[in-house]
Amino acid sequence: MERIEDQMEFLLSAALYRCGNIADAEDLTQETLLAALLLQERGGQIDNLRGWMVTVMERKYYDMLRKRYRQPAVSIDEMFETSGAASCPEDWLARETAAEEAVRVRREVAFLAQMYREVIVRRYMDGQSIAEIAEALDIPQGTVKSRLSFGRNRMRKGMDDMEHYDVRSYRPVRLSISNSGCEGMAGEPASLVENDLIAQNLLYLAYEKPLTETELARAVGVPAAYVEPILKRLVDGGLMAGIGDKFYTDFIIYTKEDMERYLPEQKEFIARWFGEIWRPFERFYGELRETEMYQRMSGVRRDALELFCFFKLFDYGSYKAFSDALKAEQVFPDRPNGGRWIAMGHVDTGEVPAGAEAHRYAYGGQNIIRLDSYLDTKGICASLYYPEGFPIKVFTEGGDGIREEQLVKLLYIIESGADVCRSGFEEHYLRSIPWLVECNVLYYEDSRPKLRIPVFSESDFGIITSMLAATQAELAGVLRAPLKEYMKGKKKPIPAHLKSVPLQKQYLYSDHAMLMIALRMAMEKGLMRDDGYDNGVQPPWPMIFLIEK
Repeated sequence: MERIEDQMEFLLSAALYRCGNIADAEDLTQETLLAALLLQERGGQIDNLRGWMVTVMERKYYDMLRKRYRQPAVSIDEMFETSGAASCPEDWLARETAAEEAVRVRREVAFLAQMYREVIVRRYMDGQSIAEIAEALDIPQGTVKSRLSFGRNRMRKGMDDMEHYDVRSYRPVRLSISNSGCEGMAGEPASLVENDLIAQNLLYLAYEKPLTETELARAVGVPAAYVEPILKRLVDGGLMAGIGDKFYTDFIIYTKEDMERYLPEQKEFIARWFGEIWRPFERFYGELRETEMYQRMSGVRRDALELFCFFKLFDYGSYKAFSDALKAEQVFPDRPNGGRWIAMGHVDTGEVPAGAEAHRYAYGGQNIIRLDSYLDTKGICASLYYPEGFPIKVFTEGGDGIREEQLVKLLYIIESGADVCRSGFEEHYLRSIPWLVECNVLYYEDSRPKLRIPVFSESDFGIITSMLAATQAELAGVLRAPLKEYMKGKKKPIPAHLKSVPLQKQYLYSDHAMLMIALRMAMEKGLMRDDGYDNGVQPPWPMIFLIEK
């Protein structure tokens, strides 16, 4: 039979390791030995003496810390609430394991959802009675008791788990958000998660299946109190939804593998059908180049217009062909802050190569920035695409980048010669002018900035709009049947609970690269102007500027 006194040297060594000083270690050793002697005197049997004494030491060490830092002890056993070692029944230590250490208990309290955390804290940390809690929260006493019970069970389960944190707590993903439709006044949905890694990872974690607030908090390793306002922002903003007490991400998320999976098939499709695809373009450009407004443009503006029209024709023509073939239309729901959009996510886990091949064929969809009643106009508007597949300089990026709304104002000031001081324009953006020249949005003439993009009145561009609409319909007719056949088996699977994702988004990367593939092919054949954009030459921006007086 093991003797208590034979454990003294081991216990002192273990206590010194925990306490870091000999005085506290000696006190802790004596307290542990005393507990063992008292139990032995009362006839208690200890099968594993060293293991039992280590458990007692752990408990008494944390009791010592609680007294030193005035921290309450919290039990998750229904029989005990606020308790200390001196008032516990004799079998308390046998039932409670080291997992009840005060630090771990407080951590589990932090991960509870608010309704359970609030009653746990009031009852066990603040010492309020059931009746006091019920009165303070204006809920029945039975509700208080059930929430206490549920909270204790959640804490017990959390403390029993071997691994508390998801890999996302120490290896976060990067999730960027883009959208189709009209973004909100504050840049939603992208602005809801921009530069917020916690929000991005909550969305990523809640994509495959709905998760509770506690599960999400635990997965990112952040107390629920800090997660709650982020979840509320994402739900209110339209990026998340709820089922009962669970949250889920309410949009589709793409990976780099999704972006590259069907690139070979898309290249084969365009190579096979290029002749038929190009015929509507050929007729359109022939008519466009004969118009008086085209002929009075400078060469740089013609290039920008032709590139804009290529994007406009292929982007909408292929979308129309898809919608007709699959009988599917996108519906853009009203969103907070004036938005009407459908969100898409692109995830970078840091575990997959960069996907340079997919980026070579990437482009940003049409973006329209309109300001009504600006200065002496009824409205001004910029309509543009982002030709991301070329190694371009982007006017919104860099130290002298400019926001799109400010760009529209600056374009009108330069084009009209309006007084900057009376325009309401943020003058510090004037420093963006040299950068806009590098981006091929502006150029210098006699040391003065000029627009490199075409400028139209609303009525003049209406003529081109009619030409575009006829050609888009013709192109859709060419693509409808072959695109329907091509799409078979290429829909991206989404989680079963996710009902809001339109078909267009599930098929997005099955045909998304076709526009840039066709554009590059047209350039290789000498059908579109190419000044060496793939070799670092900045292309003209596919952008037009409209002024309505």
